[in-house]
Amino acid sequence: MSQFMVGRQPIFDAKLGVRGYELLFRDPSFPGLNGDAMTADVLVRSALDVGLTSLVGSKLAFVNATRAFLVGEHEVPFPARQTVVEVLEDVAHDDPEVVAGCRRLVRRGYTLALDDYIWEGDDDPLLELVSIVKLDVLALTPAQLAHAVERRCAFGVELVAEKVETRQQLDACRELGFDLYQGYLLSRPEIVEGQALSPRKLTCLLIIEKLCDPGTSAGEIETIVQSDVALSYRFLRVAGTGAARGLFRRLSSVRDAVVLLGQRRLRAWVTLMLLDGAQEGSNERLSIAMTRARMAELMAGPLGPHLVDSAYTVGLVSALDLLLHAPLTDIVGGLSLRAELEDALLGRTGPLGDVLADVLAWEVGGESFAARSGTRPADVEWCYVEALAWSNEVCGVLSLTPAPLQGVAG
Repeated sequence: MSQFMVGRQPIFDAKLGVRGYELLFRDPSFPGLNGDAMTADVLVRSALDVGLTSLVGSKLAFVNATRAFLVGEHEVPFPARQTVVEVLEDVAHDDPEVVAGCRRLVRRGYTLALDDYIWEGDDDPLLELVSIVKLDVLALTPAQLAHAVERRCAFGVELVAEKVETRQQLDACRELGFDLYQGYLLSRPEIVEGQALSPRKLTCLLIIEKLCDPGTSAGEIETIVQSDVALSYRFLRVAGTGAARGLFRRLSSVRDAVVLLGQRRLRAWVTLMLLDGAQEGSNERLSIAMTRARMAELMAGPLGPHLVDSAYTVGLVSALDLLLHAPLTDIVGGLSLRAELEDALLGRTGPLGDVLADVLAWEVGGESFAARSGTRPADVEWCYVEALAWSNEVCGVLSLTPAPLQGVAG
């Protein structure tokens, strides 16, 4: 688990209503990152750790993109209809691969913007593809700004006056006819901080390897994902965002998240996590979470095979408040789980709630243990020992600290 930061700065329309937010790299824990890694960090933090809806709501998300993201070496897995991909100023506009990549992004529904643009002529091939052009009012002369306003009509683009720092600059740009405005006069970047679960590099690499094999099943991917609490939570979260918008059905398991995201999006997100510099480390609470999830899975088997996947997910999510230092109600609210899973987690109701209550009671220990699920104490103990062995095995591979022996004798 680690601290993270991501910045956001609003972009306003002519009436000073917020059109969208530019998402900015602001994490001091990763000094000296290159542009690709900074973009990956912003994408991962925004969507998987904070949640894109929490950051921008229904507004546009402006994301800086290096050449690698434009040509398809790395993907921008944000929803296309809500994303503005900013072509950074150091990207060569006459690069055929860049032009072809930008054309692909437009076909997929993304909006493109040129960042820190200097309008020197109309022969720039990207002007035919972009919808927004951002101009640095501090770096350009009044004549250059006026020329850009004059020429923008030929291409049907919106102009953003960025780095607006004085009232005089704002008034001048309004008089010229700019469409959008961004700068310290209107709003400084806001820093959003939080706690993040970092997936293990080994797990990410295993998934990439499996996704490159066309014979790999969703079940195989699920097995790998379930061995890493951070990956399980992140995939539940990003799939849950789609469910909340009606794009997917509500989730009943990690398997649902893997299937609904699909191999392409899974590969994109895992690649970004590797590029972001996923951190190795140890945390006893991660082991507790995996033990809890596996124990719930084993206990649910005799009650009904249809409960197994959901029980694992309930056990996993039940430990996230310990890992993220956030109320479980807030965490569950961001995952778009099915009602029976939410009821089990928050109210301990239904068969899944009974299983979870037994798992938690066994952790606490005590001679008065009585299984709500109807499972014999001896079988509960067996499930715990088996779950602990599985967790210790996974933790050994991932160099995690194993969970201490807990519970009561049957």
